[in-house]
Parts: sequence; C-alpha cells; structure tokens
Amino acid sequence: MNRARVLAFAGAWIASVTLASAALAGAGLGCGGSHGAQTSQFPPREEGCAVELLQDAPARPTVNIGRVSASCDETVAEADCLRTLKDQACKLGGDIVWEVPTEPIRKNGRQLWSGRAVHTK
Repeated sequence: MNRARVLAFAGAWIASVTLASAALAGAGLGCGGSHGAQTSQFPPREEGCAVELLQDAPARPTVNIGRVSASCDETVAEADCLRTLKDQACKLGGDIVWEVPTEPIRKNGRQLWSGRAVHTK
C-alpha cells in the first residue's frame, strides 16, 4: 500500500473506533425503562405523575396492568432510578407499583428495579 492509502485507512479506522466508543458510552449511562411496546386499557398519565411504591400487594381493589422495570447506571441516585420505574407505570395509566424490592438488583454496573403496575379501581 502506498502512504496515502495507509493514512486514509488509518483515519477511517480511528473515526470508526471513536464513533463506536461514543455510542457504547452513551448506551451505558443513565436510565432505561421497560423495553417493548406494552399497552394498557388505561390512558397514559404524564411523566412525573404520583405513583405509590409498595412491597406487598395493595389492600384496595386494583386492575393489573403488567410488569414495569427500570435499569440505571450505578452512578444514578436510587431515587432517580425509582422515578424512572414510576414513569413506566405513568405511561401505562398506573398509580401503584407493587412487589418493589427494598434494594435494587446490582449487575454489570447497573441497578435494576421492577414491580407490578396496577390501576386503582
């Protein structure tokens, strides 16, 4: 290979590695909620809506919506990650998430929260 082709190849390789590194770094930070398009019979509520978190089943009548989850980088405050979990319930029209553990599952530098979203009757 001549010098010009080597330099062009090296430049393209560096640009590819830089772009891939930036994409991987961005994917690993912050929080993410439930994956997949889950639907609900209830209209969505605004992000930040009031959602009660419970460890045990609610004592009042509810309608089950489904599982919700949040996966956040370990550097994110637990309260912020729990807000992500609540926002998943909001999107589905829920006002309670139960079966929420007292501590997250910690795996691969992430904290994982999950529970069952329900709508109060």
